[in-house]
Amino acid sequence: MRITVRPIGVIRKYANGQELEVTRGLTSRQLIETLGGIPKKLKMVSYVNGKKKDLDDELEDGDEIKLVTMLTGG
Repeated sequence: MRITVRPIGVIRKYANGQELEVTRGLTSRQLIETLGGIPKKLKMVSYVNGKKKDLDDELEDGDEIKLVTMLTGG
């Protein structure tokens, strides 16, 4: 299946926006691991086709995934 990955913000330092051919059943969490080079300490959220999704939800053919870091501060 084919998906489009769009890293937002800090994540662009570690991953490029691209179209990928991936196996069925892949989750956003697994996608992040597959991209490699993204530090595990970065807390991320996934927006699939514009909607916030859990990192463990399975992706579907044609999905556009935006990976965004969660920022904290005070």
